[in-house]
Amino acid sequence: MKSAPRTVATVMLFILLTSLTAPFASSEEDTSLQTGFQYHTIASLGDSTLGSDPTGYRGPFASIHAANLMGIEYYEGAVGGDRSWTLINAGRHTNIAENYGNGTLVTMMVGAWDFIDSDINIVNGDYSFIDELEENITIILDVLVESEIDVLVWNLPNMSFLPFLTQIFPTEVHHHFTEASILWAERLDEMAERYGSDVQVFDLMAASDDLLQNASARTIGGEEVISPPEMCDKNCIMIDSLHPTSVGQGLLANYMMEAINEKFPRLEGDYPLLTDEQLLDLADFGMSETVDEVIIIEGDLTKACFDWSTSIYRQMYLTITSNGVDIPIPSYVGFNTEVCRQSTHVMYTGESSVNIIASVENNLSLNDFFEIWGENFSSEQVMGFTTANGGSIRVFIDGVEFNGDWSKIPIDDAISVEIQHNSPLDSLQENEGAQSTSGFSALLSGLSILAAISIFSNRGNREKIRKRF
Repeated sequence: MKSAPRTVATVMLFILLTSLTAPFASSEEDTSLQTGFQYHTIASLGDSTLGSDPTGYRGPFASIHAANLMGIEYYEGAVGGDRSWTLINAGRHTNIAENYGNGTLVTMMVGAWDFIDSDINIVNGDYSFIDELEENITIILDVLVESEIDVLVWNLPNMSFLPFLTQIFPTEVHHHFTEASILWAERLDEMAERYGSDVQVFDLMAASDDLLQNASARTIGGEEVISPPEMCDKNCIMIDSLHPTSVGQGLLANYMMEAINEKFPRLEGDYPLLTDEQLLDLADFGMSETVDEVIIIEGDLTKACFDWSTSIYRQMYLTITSNGVDIPIPSYVGFNTEVCRQSTHVMYTGESSVNIIASVENNLSLNDFFEIWGENFSSEQVMGFTTANGGSIRVFIDGVEFNGDWSKIPIDDAISVEIQHNSPLDSLQENEGAQSTSGFSALLSGLSILAAISIFSNRGNREKIRKRF
């Protein structure tokens, strides 16, 4: 019985301690729930959808708008024409990982050019390139996440709506691009899941579908932004068959900001979106679209010079390969030369692209660019690569092989030009190997004919190893 008061006292002490500690425990729980993402920098990775704008009609890019709306710094790592593998080879992802880190959000859209490069396979129902694209994107994400960088990775729009592709291929095969786009979106969702909260997907496919198919989604202050197939500089979603306009980028920026607010929320509440007034400032509904004044150049157009800061350019993506290996094209070919001091020729190179004065109507040709560059170009030679000894040179314009007059290959409105040189080097090496084997077997007259044939066969059928760049 003497122990009863002690028991009561113990119980009362327990209740007291519980009541005192409970608020602190609750406070700790509340704090743990109040997680948010705080950033100091947005960095972009991808192609000319997110960076590189010589025209002045395609920016500010969605990622720049996001940085401004979030009040943080911006780093442009996107380069026009970048494929997943060119991005990796250039080390653009490692550059961000090494120079930035925790507190960085990377907005990344990679894969459009991987699709375009694989267009022939796609229209034949072969989507195997997606496996390689997944491998490359995984390499990029691994590096970024390892550096404690968050990533908002964009899937691709429905590529069957991309004018660049629909202009090349007949309607009956367009569904293959839709199927490949959906497959890649699903694959990207699966990849993001593996990284947890560090990697989130911005559903660009859904956003672009909404913009293209719903007039209300692209109506600003009572003014409707024009959708493809019509294209224009100011009041359209697309400025050309590949790129959004400035107002198109603004509309995409709001979709992306909604994704950031959902997937990388901050403690202070949602980030703002661009207002109608800000979006209208990116367009020009007060003025009708006017055609740029046509420039006709008298004399040698390759000697004409232009002010790069005020002239309007369009982009053409030029690729040169020899036996499947990319041949680098220097930046700023045609800029600040002996002929054009502190100015450009009618064409000059950016990164992975040739910038062309948009309003010149002198039937510009691919040959003109090589003349400005000072490199050889003909049906028999490109730079130092020739068709000697059975080699070949082929030109593809927007995916279609050119078979006309090589002295003046037209590039009006061309988006993509690929020059392929192939030499008979491999076959020559095989022949040399065969000759040396024959000579050797002749010297070894004591060997049986069967042995000589066996040696020849082993050498002639040796495995060829090729490295892809």
